[in-house]
Amino acid sequence: MQPSNVSLQFEDNGRFHDDLVLQFGDQQWRCDSYYLLIDRGMLPDREDAAKVREVLRRLLEQWHSSVVALREGEACYLPYDFSDQCTAWLRCEAVGNNLKVQRGWAEVEGYSFFPSEVGELMRNLTGFRPDGREVVMPRKEFLGAVRGKPAAI
Repeated sequence: MQPSNVSLQFEDNGRFHDDLVLQFGDQQWRCDSYYLLIDRGMLPDREDAAKVREVLRRLLEQWHSSVVALREGEACYLPYDFSDQCTAWLRCEAVGNNLKVQRGWAEVEGYSFFPSEVGELMRNLTGFRPDGREVVMPRKEFLGAVRGKPAAI
């Protein structure tokens, strides 16, 4: 399977639960934006939908930077679901002009870091547990999707 699209989007429902949507190919996973709402790294005095959008923008910038920086055979981890007892991630490994991408999770608590400043976890996530199939896609396509623009292939 090669994903036709990749996105992480906020669908404001006024509850900050079941409103963050990871689209990966023909599959979709819903999670909560709550940890983006309470992020203290950005706009610490606000808790509204505009803040969630801003933190999400910053999170996706970190995704982009991490994938751009990958050298052959290196991997990075991109968080997308933040919960009290664990977090969900996309593991991306550089293989030529492609990425091997796999969803999974780790026992890193969602409150132990800010989505706006993920830091070293993006390079050194311990205890990643794959969940589902690994897919291969062009790195350029992934980067274009994360930036919100279709990739020019």
